[in-house]
Amino acid sequence: MLQKQRLFFFLFSIIALVEIYLLAMNMEQFRIYSKPLIIPFLGLTYYTSLNQKTNLFKDAVAIALLFSWLGDLLLQKESLFVPGLLAFLTAHIFYILFYVRTKSEKISFFKLRPVMLIAVLAYLIEFMYLLWPSLGGMKIPVLIYGITISTMLSAAIWQYQKLDDRTSLFLIIGAALFVTSDSILAINKFSSPFDSAGIFIMATYILAQLFIVLGAIRYRNNSE
Repeated sequence: MLQKQRLFFFLFSIIALVEIYLLAMNMEQFRIYSKPLIIPFLGLTYYTSLNQKTNLFKDAVAIALLFSWLGDLLLQKESLFVPGLLAFLTAHIFYILFYVRTKSEKISFFKLRPVMLIAVLAYLIEFMYLLWPSLGGMKIPVLIYGITISTMLSAAIWQYQKLDDRTSLFLIIGAALFVTSDSILAINKFSSPFDSAGIFIMATYILAQLFIVLGAIRYRNNSE
């Protein structure tokens, strides 16, 4: 099983690097082959890394990866942006469910959280304030998405001192990178397009998914 885990992680890494290379070289036509393979290989890495296998239909992380993969497919077409947004919205909801369901014998769940949660809320308000004039008919969908992903980040921050330091750090970094990726995407699409935006969006997105999966693997294997 360890060999399979390493194989799938190696393939995930190679495909991720190919995706970034294609973006850097402006070879968009070939991304229809690379982008759809990133999440499946990460999902296989996740599944083969678990000590105890569970029903994937009851695994919030596996379902979140499935909807992320669906979002990747849909966002390859500009006309399917809203369905892609809904797919990622669903993925974030399942990540929130995973964070909420983590169990720990540690206490003081909210210790040190208020300042960090206020910071997340302040970021959401400021970001929506800056984007609002340029959103047009996408104001409400983007606002709902922003609230959801901010909730996901807040739920990840709650893992600090609830889980072991490395596990919580992986989950927080993953959530923060997801917010970063989506923020860059929103700025590039609705406000101020810039060169190399695609590279930054995909690099932070891939690392976000990786860190969340690494944290989930540690949590699942350490809690069994």
